Amino acid sequence: MKIDIKSLVLGALLAIVIFVSVGAAPDGPSAWEYKVVTGRVYGGEKLETVINNYVAQGWHFISASGVGDSSGFAVMRRERN
Repeated sequence: MKIDIKSLVLGALLAIVIFVSVGAAPDGPSAWEYKVVTGRVYGGEKLETVINNYVAQGWHFISASGVGDSSGFAVMRRERN
């Protein structure tokens, strides 16, 4: 019986990659908490400032949209403890 060294090495590398990938996977699905924040695009407390304040508190920015000409909202989320 002849063993192909190249196939053996590639198989071993693939096994290591799979093993490391499974070990690095999170323990389970994350539970997220969502928050909708509002702010003004012009004047008042700017939406950009509101978003930055929440990001500093550990929230992740998801999406933003304008409502009318002068105000907008953003969706934020963070992992629930």
